[in-house]
Amino acid sequence: MKILSKEEKDAHVSHIIAEGAKGLVYGGILSVGIFQFLKHKRPARFALFTPSIKAALLAMPTITIGAFYADQGSVEFDRKMHQSEYNESKYIEEFREWNKLSLSDKCFTVLNDNKYKIIIAAWAGSLYGSWVFVNRDKIMTTAQKAVQARMYAQGITIILLLGTILLAMKEEEINKKKPKPIPEWKKIIMEKEAEDQRLLEEAKLAKEKAQTPVNTQSQ
Repeated sequence: MKILSKEEKDAHVSHIIAEGAKGLVYGGILSVGIFQFLKHKRPARFALFTPSIKAALLAMPTITIGAFYADQGSVEFDRKMHQSEYNESKYIEEFREWNKLSLSDKCFTVLNDNKYKIIIAAWAGSLYGSWVFVNRDKIMTTAQKAVQARMYAQGITIILLLGTILLAMKEEEINKKKPKPIPEWKKIIMEKEAEDQRLLEEAKLAKEKAQTPVNTQSQ
C-alpha cells in the first residue's frame, strides 16, 4: 500500500473541493429552477408549503449534487493518480503550478477554463431574463416585446464577447509568467536518471548493511 505524501494529500483535497464547488453551483441552479417552477407554475400547491419545505427545496438538491460531485472527484483523482507514474507526476506538477498562481490568476484561470459553459449559460439566461423583463409591459404588442427583448439580449451578448476577449488576454498574460515547459522527452529522461540514481543508492546502502556484520565479527 502506497503512503501518500503531503503534496498528494493536498492535491486530493483541492480536487475534491473544486469538484464539490462545481456540484454546489449546478445543484443551486437546479434548486432555484425547481423553486421558481413550483412558485409560478404551481402556486396553489406552493402556498401550502411550510418554510421548512421551501428551505428543503433549495438545500437538498444543492447539497446532494455537491456531495455527488465531490465523491466523483475523489474517484476521478484516484483513477488519474494511479494509472501510471507518468500521470501521477504530471498531475502533481500541474498542482504545483496551480499553487504558484495568485488568487486573482486562479479566478481568471477557472473562468477561462469554463468560459464556453459560462457564455452559453449567460446567453440563455439573458434571453429568458430579457423576455421576462419586457413581458411586464402591458402596452407593447408581442412583436414589439420580441424586438425589445432581442435588443437587450444582443447588448448582453456583446458584453459577453468583450469578457471573452479580456479572459483570453489575461490567459496570455498568465502563461507568460509561467516557466517554459520542459519537453516530454526530456522529462522522461530526467525521471529515468532519477530512478537509476535511486536504485544505485539503494544498492549501495544494502551493500553497506551486508558488510557491517562481517566487519563487526572480525573485530
